[in-house]
Parts: sequence; structure tokens; C-alpha cells
Amino acid sequence: MTALASLVTALRDRSSALALRLPARHAQVVQALPLGPGARLLVVEFAGRRLLVGQSRAGLATLAESPAE
Repeated sequence: MTALASLVTALRDRSSALALRLPARHAQVVQALPLGPGARLLVVEFAGRRLLVGQSRAGLATLAESPAE
């Protein structure tokens, strides 16, 4: 086995031990509005703010932001 393959195997074996521990919820989707195939608007609460996010096959974009209610 090559050195690179050995390294990949070792990292894969340890991946469960290196799991990132985060609080249960940092962000919450409050509402989702489908716009068509592969596109929707999301209202997301995060860090005391509400974000209007556009989601498409090309990615995500923040469209507007306001304080959370």
C-alpha cells in the first residue's frame, strides 16, 4: 500500500473520533417558498437575525436581512 493510501485509510478510520461537536441548532429555516424546479426562497433565523435567502441549483444568496422577532 502506498504512503498516500495509508494516510487516507488512517484518516478515514479516525474520522468518527474527529467529529465536530456543535450545538444542536445554529440556524433554523422558518419558512420555505418553492419557486420552481431547483429554486426556492427561505426565511432563516440565525444569530438573532432573519435572513431572506434565495436557493437555486447555482447556490445560495442572501437577499435581505432584519432583526429576529
